[in-house]
Amino acid sequence: MTAAISAMHARAVCVPLGPGPVPAELVRRAAGWDGLVCLLGAWLDGSALLTSHPLHVLAEDADPIAALDAQPAVAVTAQDRADFVGGGWCGVLAYDGPSRLAFHDHVVRRIDGAWWFEALWSDERDADLRLRLEAWRALLAGPDTTPGWTVGEFSGPAVADHLAAVERAVELIRAGELYQVNVCTRLDAEFDGNAADLFADAAAAVAPARGAYVGGGRASIVSLSPELFLRRRGRNVVTAPIKGTLPRDVEGNAERLRQSAKDAAENVMIVDLMRNDLGRVCEPGTVRVPALLDVQAHPGVWHLVSTVEGRLREDVGDAELLRATFPPGSVTGAPKLRAIDAIAELESRPRHAYTGAIGFASPCWGAEFSVVIRTFEIVDGRAELGVGGGITADSVPMLEWRECLHKATPLLVAARTSLAAVVRTPDVAATAVQLEGGLLETVLAIDGRALRLPDHLARLDRSCRELYGRGLSNELADRARAALAGPAVAGQPGRVVLRLIGRPDLEVEVTASAVGTPPVASDAVVIERPAGSWRHKWADRTVLAELEAAAAPAVPLFVAADGTVLETSRGNVFLIEPDGTLVTAPLRDDLLPGVTRRALLDLARDEGRRTELRPFGLADLSGRAAFWTSSLSGTVPIHRVGGTILPHAGALVAEFAARLLGGETPGR
Repeated sequence: MTAAISAMHARAVCVPLGPGPVPAELVRRAAGWDGLVCLLGAWLDGSALLTSHPLHVLAEDADPIAALDAQPAVAVTAQDRADFVGGGWCGVLAYDGPSRLAFHDHVVRRIDGAWWFEALWSDERDADLRLRLEAWRALLAGPDTTPGWTVGEFSGPAVADHLAAVERAVELIRAGELYQVNVCTRLDAEFDGNAADLFADAAAAVAPARGAYVGGGRASIVSLSPELFLRRRGRNVVTAPIKGTLPRDVEGNAERLRQSAKDAAENVMIVDLMRNDLGRVCEPGTVRVPALLDVQAHPGVWHLVSTVEGRLREDVGDAELLRATFPPGSVTGAPKLRAIDAIAELESRPRHAYTGAIGFASPCWGAEFSVVIRTFEIVDGRAELGVGGGITADSVPMLEWRECLHKATPLLVAARTSLAAVVRTPDVAATAVQLEGGLLETVLAIDGRALRLPDHLARLDRSCRELYGRGLSNELADRARAALAGPAVAGQPGRVVLRLIGRPDLEVEVTASAVGTPPVASDAVVIERPAGSWRHKWADRTVLAELEAAAAPAVPLFVAADGTVLETSRGNVFLIEPDGTLVTAPLRDDLLPGVTRRALLDLARDEGRRTELRPFGLADLSGRAAFWTSSLSGTVPIHRVGGTILPHAGALVAEFAARLLGGETPGR
């Protein structure tokens, strides 16, 4: 059938229809029409487009990208509008599911408040197109309809699964396999009613930049996307990737986003990727970045948005353009092919249409596609919502999860629903005494060499940026090394502790002193720790010192309210499964992202040892060895928890300690 479309000869016909309802209401009225598609917002320079009753629906097993080049020859006269669309391929290019693409030979458009009927008119289709013209005319003059839909509470996989996936992504980046990767999860809820009604109401509430509805078939797509994937007019092509997000309901967040080094780096990496993608199909020297790191307001959030443009080579059609750029780089990562493989490893469920593209390719106007984000997929009485974000080496798992929720919130409000408690994660406020004390890093130095100093400085920098709004000075690493050469420790062999205390004014105190040998083993006793944000290492150790005094001679072992074993007062906890697998809880608000913990996970990866990031409870310690890790103590076996003696694994734990001291393995 695509060959028949290529052989078509049509003329451009444009018929004024006059005023009528807003596009969202027209979608509601047309609900149930075969192959209904709507694009509204910034599409086509701000003119909405609707179409239905396609001439040809592409088979699910056909190549949807190849079909984009199958276009009819259209006679366009000087009297026709320069922005004439008329029809073309419309629909969804799915990320990893069946695409839904159909060829339409007519559309209706709303331009400056008035509706127009546009068609690729042919003698063979004369009678059918006249029927479609009258049907649209009647629909525009018809009565409003009563909406009817409900969406249940959204839930999804355990939050710990997403936190673990983010950590695994960071691990791949640290291993040099990736610079960035987009990690997503899927939320879902019961849905009852008409998806077109949901789109009409949600689009009115959210006013998305690139709203899209694709109906018909088993599934309906309700997209409230803010992001332009591709826009081609003639030989000119533009993409506008979004990377970097903060909620709009917090004063000063626009400026914080503008100053965020992490978000800027994330955006620039994707800009480089898109420049590379376009460079494969554009004339040499024409790819440029006219706008970099613009802070833009979108529903509920601020985004960093950049623009990349180029001029396509004369021999490049839409199919080759899409092959060079799909799936969008902003929702995959860099390098793109390795990121796509990593996504398959890190995510437990397919994305389907989510993070694919929605749009059209017209033989007259050109082509325009959005990125399928902020999108409900309605199928079999369920509404699915994908959420995710770009992960870099500096990503903090809990902040990445909250970014997902920030992105989802405007859609949930528009759908008159909320999140289930199981996926809500309220921010945990730190106590005043902790905040007043500033932040602490303790770095072990052996014979004058500071172990994993860059990772310690990176952790301190992340906390300072989050808590105090600014990062560390560039010379701090030099000051730290200079302290190791100071008169208190100069020439002293053995173990030295380097202490860095960062305060809200970002004056960092650096001292060095001798430190004793680590314990050979320790007992642990479960003690309740006050609520607070424990993923920052606070300089004020009063609370922990009091708990340690109460537990002495054992170390306090902290267990979360949900039963998850977190950490001791001195370090992160690992469990050893009978098969040798190392298990530790995913990073969360009540768990310090230990530098040595990360170093051990990296070491295990390098040596092919299996690791798992999953919650475990006290009952899981029965019959299993365990140990804790810290920068000063390395790896310390836990001999007993309360009255329970754990299996002995001293030799293995000692081996870990020795390997971690063997070099600059990245790492509490």
